[in-house]
Amino acid sequence: MLPLLCALLLLLLPLPSLQGPAPHIKKAEAAAAAPGEALRYLHSAELGEALRALAATAPPGLVRLFSIGQSVEKRPLWVLRLTAGLGPEHPDEPPGGAALPGRPQVKLVGNMHGDEPLARPLLLRLAWELVLGWAGGDERIVRLLNTTDLYLLPSLNPDGFERAHEGDCGGGGAEGGRENSRGRDLNRSFPDQFGDAEPNLEPVPEVQALIEWMRRNRFLLSGNLHGGSVVASYPYDDSPTHRLTGVYSKSADDEVFKYLAKAYASHHPIMRTGKPNCPGEEGETFPDGITNGAQWYDVEGGMQDYNYVWANCFEITLELSCCKYPLTSELPKEWENNRESLLAFIEKVHIGVKGFVRDAITGAGLENATIAVAGIAHNITAGKFGDYHRLLVPGTYNVTAFVMGYTPVTKENIEVKEGDATEVNFSLQPTVMPPAPNVTQLTAAPAPVTAITPTPVQAEAPNPTSGHEPIQPVDFRHHHFSDMEIFLRRYANEYPNITRLYSVGKSVELRELYVMEISDNPGVHEPGEPEFKYIGNMHGNEVVGRELLLNLIEYLCKNFGTDPEVTDLVQSTRIHIMPSMNPDGYEKSQEGDKGGTVGRNNSNNYDLNRNFPDQFVHVTDPPQPETRAVMAWLKSYPFVLSANLHGGSLVVNYPFDDDEQGIAIYSKSPDDAVFQKLALAYSKENAKMYQGSPCKDMYPTEYFPHGITNGAQWYNVPGGMQDWNYLHTNCFEVTIELGCVKYPKAEELPKYWAQNRRSLLQFMKQVHQGVRGFVLDAVDNRGILNATISVANINHPVTTYKDGDFWRLLVPGMYRITASARG
Repeated sequence: MLPLLCALLLLLLPLPSLQGPAPHIKKAEAAAAAPGEALRYLHSAELGEALRALAATAPPGLVRLFSIGQSVEKRPLWVLRLTAGLGPEHPDEPPGGAALPGRPQVKLVGNMHGDEPLARPLLLRLAWELVLGWAGGDERIVRLLNTTDLYLLPSLNPDGFERAHEGDCGGGGAEGGRENSRGRDLNRSFPDQFGDAEPNLEPVPEVQALIEWMRRNRFLLSGNLHGGSVVASYPYDDSPTHRLTGVYSKSADDEVFKYLAKAYASHHPIMRTGKPNCPGEEGETFPDGITNGAQWYDVEGGMQDYNYVWANCFEITLELSCCKYPLTSELPKEWENNRESLLAFIEKVHIGVKGFVRDAITGAGLENATIAVAGIAHNITAGKFGDYHRLLVPGTYNVTAFVMGYTPVTKENIEVKEGDATEVNFSLQPTVMPPAPNVTQLTAAPAPVTAITPTPVQAEAPNPTSGHEPIQPVDFRHHHFSDMEIFLRRYANEYPNITRLYSVGKSVELRELYVMEISDNPGVHEPGEPEFKYIGNMHGNEVVGRELLLNLIEYLCKNFGTDPEVTDLVQSTRIHIMPSMNPDGYEKSQEGDKGGTVGRNNSNNYDLNRNFPDQFVHVTDPPQPETRAVMAWLKSYPFVLSANLHGGSLVVNYPFDDDEQGIAIYSKSPDDAVFQKLALAYSKENAKMYQGSPCKDMYPTEYFPHGITNGAQWYNVPGGMQDWNYLHTNCFEVTIELGCVKYPKAEELPKYWAQNRRSLLQFMKQVHQGVRGFVLDAVDNRGILNATISVANINHPVTTYKDGDFWRLLVPGMYRITASARG
């Protein structure tokens, strides 16, 4: 096979003397059979021909050529996959074929800016060298292709390349080919964790194609090949401030990224000096030949950050030459400079820890199992076969594997050495989690039968005093998703008699929307027992509620059976706690954020508290997965009372949240008196909140009598969650603003617990106020589902649950109550 490959290369390689002076020299191949042979730039059609020739001539099962999509001008975005053991193509497989178990995926993407085309000939030359090395038995290359699934994308912007000019070292902007055919910079077009708005991907089909390709795969390592300097740049590429330069924007894996960047730079003769000496930038230096992206200059919407934030993939940006579009005569030298760097970088996909996550009973791989490393706030997920690979620098680590429906397992003191990854396999025991109850609707029947009862409602009894000192929480810190998940699973496992952990759905980025149920009979609705919920972190950067709810879970679990107040609450109430409704936004938010918006919205950049159907306004934003999941959840359980925990002020806000005019005006619900009483039950236990002037340094004129306010009177919120609860379910919900600072420093968290503990408990007790009972069939004494409970002069009926049980919150007084049901 080797002589045939070499012969083909020589046939495809035109003699230099036949080439004309055109800026793009026509050539059917961009690689040479031996060092020193000329490399050439190829136009798009020629590039396709060369790739097809390579794929057709390579040894069977080694190469696969496919396209991930098209550019604006319908040029194919070619990808060459190289790895040993590829089977025949199947029509039901995704483009390029299926993943191989345990084999990490690496991609190199070139020519994102059309006028920076050096990667085009270099990646094609690399492909030929790998094919020739494999066929010739080169030990290093055989090992690499036996263990690595490599993807080469020579040109992400083929349209721009066709407009670019050889020898243009400084770049010509849109006219010179940098941007795509619609004038869009592809490296400013990706979703950004610090961006204010979701980008419009319609003008950038190249970016759309790349994102979809990434979603179909689980790339672990990536290089984005550019030109215009000589340096390896690593995330983050921008910062919340978007200052032009000088801000070191540190990712959770900063040490790993520096290691990867040095792996490339240290083998490049110019890059490793840290002094590229580019014309016009002679004084620019990069220690060790690497730089943090944002510290160099701010790039919002960049591809490398998207890889890290939205996928498992660690990508760095490689600036390969001072000249963006070097002359053809410079290509052999550029290949010589970059050859070893490319190979060494690809080999780094094998560092860290790797293994499989399997079901302990069946041995089946657990796809999408989460791998969390203690102390690093960035998780990865396992592939289709339960295989995972987590890049780490040498050191000692504690690694946890978990997935919904299984008990998490932590392996401690795992030693990661220089070189190949440490193998760590996980075997997870399944847990049994009862499903949420299904509510069946009653069919319509003849006219209702009515029962009228005068009912007194008693005032709330005062709290009994006790000398008992409850156990206080100790876990005061900010919990990223992996930490929160481990926390929840820990308490679900340690207190199985009173807890049940379940998920109501997934976020945009497929994080579970976890709920911890706390009850003396978890998983079961006990007839006559009211159901209560707390929801936190609806706005991702308002984090105090998230941490308080984790504190509350710890408090209730540790004090059940010993503290009379907690024991009575858990025995008489089915409590549901959702610490985070917006886990994606939380991961983008920043500690110390006082009043910002980074991370507020979900990953589709929609405000979840403007996303619910509204009585006064037609909400045009598409319903988000988090919103749909919560609405379905509320329809599945007979919630009576709820609070939605926010941050940015210190007040309890009650319905209605908006009005017909869309202005700041008191918008009174039929249960205004009840809502005021509920709001006061919380605020009066929080001394600072009750004073009513919470954030004097931020809002000196703002005053809330007794720490409560009608929502619309404060400001108009169309599409809010609390009004939807009241109008579409039996649940009364208020919104609680827990503090002036949205994301306080971790050391402040014990203070928030001390200020809010009594309020959280006292508010839950309100679920037992008013009237409650059963509506039964007089013949067979069975409960009647969906019977209507109406209170005279209050235009807000509630309905019964499946056992005929109902709860109707009311302030003390005398009431005329009617129960009615069809049939």
